[in-house]
Amino acid sequence: MAAVRPEPEWPADDPGPPDPDIPDDPPKVPVLADRLLNRSALRSLPDPQPLIGNVLDQGTTALLFGRHGTLKTFIALDWAVSVATGRRWQGRATERRRVLYVAGEGAFGFKRRIDAWETAWQKQIGDEDFDVLPRPVNLTRPLDVNNLAALIEWNGYGLVVLDTLARCMVGADENSAKDCGIVVDAMTRLLGHMPDGRGVVLGVHHAGKDGKTFRGSSAFEAGADTVYKTTRDGAIVELNREKRKDGPEYDRHEVKFDPIPGTESGAISVHRGGGQTERSDKLMSTFVQHFASIGATKAELRIAADMPSATFHRALSDLLQSGVLINHGTDKRPFYKGATE
Repeated sequence: MAAVRPEPEWPADDPGPPDPDIPDDPPKVPVLADRLLNRSALRSLPDPQPLIGNVLDQGTTALLFGRHGTLKTFIALDWAVSVATGRRWQGRATERRRVLYVAGEGAFGFKRRIDAWETAWQKQIGDEDFDVLPRPVNLTRPLDVNNLAALIEWNGYGLVVLDTLARCMVGADENSAKDCGIVVDAMTRLLGHMPDGRGVVLGVHHAGKDGKTFRGSSAFEAGADTVYKTTRDGAIVELNREKRKDGPEYDRHEVKFDPIPGTESGAISVHRGGGQTERSDKLMSTFVQHFASIGATKAELRIAADMPSATFHRALSDLLQSGVLINHGTDKRPFYKGATE
């Protein structure tokens, strides 16, 4: 049996043999030195700018989750086309940017939904403003992420929607912090390929079995900058912000689905709830369903609404004061159209 050769013993004051992983001549300037921000550099950093006022901040990753049937896709699509057209969202200003919607479950139904949106809000979406990718992109595969990053950079997208995250991480474990961390890291990387990093990557996901929490690992929510949740109570969907990295967290909306005749789909509109707002809500629903694309005289709107005269006029006053409806006629001969900006 061959004798085992003992390892050489090194004196305590001798550093021993050189480490092959450490270069003989380390660089004089550390690799990360150019990434440091001193106090002056921090002071000169721009403040976060909104993509949608007090909803989505530029330079962030966001999540929108909820149970099936809580209008997640309709809300995400409403955000997306509002940004693509520059139209205000629920009265909030938007920064107009080109949008990519990754329809992981296919593009079936998108034509009708977009037709309904354009009809409801009298706003056309241009070919250079909004694109749909009718297939998922697996965020756990480097090649898929590289291809999507190249597409984002090529077209200069300022908002990318991943609907759904589950379809964009097939083969990975939603309950694994490691796998979910890879997905969140990929979303952050995609953000870096937007013009000046000033955009939003939004993931749409499902709620867990309890309908209250995000399905899967907590690494998803921990890694995202913004998180919204949808819940449903009858016809009304409540949209609540549960996390915001910078700025006030609270943001709450009540929305509902309005069928748009002739489109086989519908659009979401704000639900104001309670007394004064219920009457204006009903009147606005009537307007959207019957006159969104053509406008209406007061008499036409009054007949279609089928409301008591006093209630109708109070509701009409509410909508005009809030800017949701605009009189394009005269005081004596009013002609109402929905606000498009």
